Amino acid sequence: MKRYWLLGSIVIGCVVLLTAAVWAVSPWEKRQIDNFGASTLKGLETVAVEVRVARDRPETLSLLKQEDLRAEVEMALQRGGLKIRRPTPGVGLYIVVAKVATPGGREARTCAIHVQSSLLQVVHLSRDTTIRAESQTWPSVGHGRFGVVNYGMAKSLIRQTVNDHAQDFISDWKAANR
Repeated sequence: MKRYWLLGSIVIGCVVLLTAAVWAVSPWEKRQIDNFGASTLKGLETVAVEVRVARDRPETLSLLKQEDLRAEVEMALQRGGLKIRRPTPGVGLYIVVAKVATPGGREARTCAIHVQSSLLQVVHLSRDTTIRAESQTWPSVGHGRFGVVNYGMAKSLIRQTVNDHAQDFISDWKAANR
């Protein structure tokens, strides 16, 4: 019985890996491609990075610094092949927002976190191409993580989530620009 369970697990694992290798894009990017026939990341070479940490109180998770998170995101994107520039019109703006709250006050043992990442780009409206606007173009739907975690684990979970989001973005970007 154990042999069949092990064999079944191996087969399922191989199917999952092959499926991931064939798709090579996140579900959000796949939805974009299915809906519009193209990726909004195609031809993108340069992004600016902005990271915001929003706290319910100044002392909440005070060791989590947005400058450190931004540096980590920039390094990940550069390692992935993207160029990083200062924010200017025409350059995609990769934004990470990490929200942290301690519902129980200073003595709280848990905190609520919400991390969301997106890319804003200047777009032209299809009904009137003379109108330009800034719009979220990646992911096509919300890409966030919310949870209530042990206060001691919150910083590392936020950093891991920010890194996971950056890796999703890099994978989608690479798939769009092969």
